[in-house]
Amino acid sequence: MQWGQIKTLFILCFLILDVFLVYQFINKTEQAQLVLLPDTSIEEQLEAEDIQLQNLPNDTPKKTRIYADRYDFEEEDQERLAERENQKSSIGENGKILTSVFNEPVEIDLESDKSKISSIVKEEIIFGDEYEYWGYNEKWNVLIFFQLHEDNPIYFNESGVVLVSLNEEKTGLIGYLQTRLVDVKSTGKEQDLIKPIQAISTLFDKNQIYSRDTVTEFDIGYYTLVPLQEGGNGVQFFSPTWNIHVNEERNYFVNGLDGQYIAKEEDEFLERMNKKKTDLEQPIRGGES
Repeated sequence: MQWGQIKTLFILCFLILDVFLVYQFINKTEQAQLVLLPDTSIEEQLEAEDIQLQNLPNDTPKKTRIYADRYDFEEEDQERLAERENQKSSIGENGKILTSVFNEPVEIDLESDKSKISSIVKEEIIFGDEYEYWGYNEKWNVLIFFQLHEDNPIYFNESGVVLVSLNEEKTGLIGYLQTRLVDVKSTGKEQDLIKPIQAISTLFDKNQIYSRDTVTEFDIGYYTLVPLQEGGNGVQFFSPTWNIHVNEERNYFVNGLDGQYIAKEEDEFLERMNKKKTDLEQPIRGGES
């Protein structure tokens, strides 16, 4: 092969290498821009879909994972309820569940605001200040109360909830099922939660937010990391979680530390709770249709 041909071959090889390096540089630059500007990107997408954000928090709080144990209801808890005269209570699942029925329905108005409904129920249960009213489930005809940790609710956990059944007319409370978490402790140092806009981005990517939706509120609570096994009595762990309200009618959960979407399954949760028995008539009704 002539020297001229060899030189031409080397030149072509270097040209190909230069083109490849330029392509790699441009590609990495574009990726870096995407990483550096995630908030702008999602905000542009939301604007294009006419999705409104209201009450977007300015500050991202620090939180830590927590763990807790299940409370054992005791005879003295039943004695406290017996003093109220209108209740007959029973303890089941090795002390982990308290069930109570009212001799006469406790009058209630579902159209009242949350604070009034909450105050009525808290007067009838023990440890009432530890729970917060979540809402009413029409299918099961129950009021749902979640246990609090430092004013933040622990969402949909079978060991920290009060479920209050209504009569068929929906005018009176007829009984309730209660579980309770105790010895709540932190697992380590506090960490910055993901920004609210990042949680919105997760919901947008999961097709949970639609065109012309309005995100109305952002709350922080806790969600179970690993569900309690059937009959389990062990310690449970919870992660700080964003609760995002959409159109004042839908709620979505996003893990506040790793940004993972958490599917809420309210009816399945109530169905599991409905299977928990004591020697009293089961207070959770409905759901069969």
